[in-house]
Amino acid sequence: MKRKSIVIVFGIFLFFGLLASNLFAQDKPIAPDKPAVQEQPIVQEQTRVIEEALVLSDPTVAQPKKWLIGATGEWWYIRGTYTRTYNDGTVYSRGDINGSMPGGTITLGYDAFTLAYSYRKGSWDIDSTFASVSGASSVMTQDQAEHEITARWLFRLHPHFNPYVMVGYNQTIRKDTETLDAGHIWSYNSNRVSIVDRTYKSPLIGLGAIVPFNKYIGLRADGRLIYSWADWKRDDGSTMTGSGVGGALVGTLYWNIWEGLNLQIGGKYQYLNGGSDIGYSAKLGAFGMLGYTYKF
Repeated sequence: MKRKSIVIVFGIFLFFGLLASNLFAQDKPIAPDKPAVQEQPIVQEQTRVIEEALVLSDPTVAQPKKWLIGATGEWWYIRGTYTRTYNDGTVYSRGDINGSMPGGTITLGYDAFTLAYSYRKGSWDIDSTFASVSGASSVMTQDQAEHEITARWLFRLHPHFNPYVMVGYNQTIRKDTETLDAGHIWSYNSNRVSIVDRTYKSPLIGLGAIVPFNKYIGLRADGRLIYSWADWKRDDGSTMTGSGVGGALVGTLYWNIWEGLNLQIGGKYQYLNGGSDIGYSAKLGAFGMLGYTYKF
């Protein structure tokens, strides 16, 4: 009886041992290390998509192999000092400038390429006093119209830094109507009023970058090298031509409000050089843009 009991107990242990060994063999193919290997590419793919989506938040950037079209209304405001100099750099008048230039931009993009056309037209009021003539002062209205077309190529290198190159063309037409105070006249026309027209025709190249902070907000900034051919004409028929190297700096903070609706604000400095005879035209101001972009 004792021997029989030992055999029975041994048989039970043997049965459960074989059963446990069989269960362990079945579990081994789905050990924790195997699912981890399978999930890794999925996680990496999701991370890549999220990172790529950051730069796509910029309203001027199209999705890979897809299109965008956008339109914005804008307003460039300038307020500050206004200084004029002779060719040798001597200041001949100082004053203040105040005014704005409204306009708009149409944008078309595909993949990494963006084409934009802008038109702006506005005026500034300038009060000046002359250093060379004691007590002389003037009031000027400076009307300006600007056409600009740019083509940009974006390099998607990093979630938070995406450089780009650009080329373009700017044409600026400016008309200065300057009226002296009651006690002075212009020597060339014996009149208190002087009218001068300037036209700057300027190809440009530039470098910049898009820095997205998240899927709603980011920064876009670029520097541009501008070469201008300028024409100058005064109301007595006098004309001059000239050319020179100038430049521009533009910084823009964008915010995606809802769907394709976006707001952009920033600062712009533009320096157009007409050469030593005609001189330069430089302006620094803040701007705002409200627009809509459709990506498809």
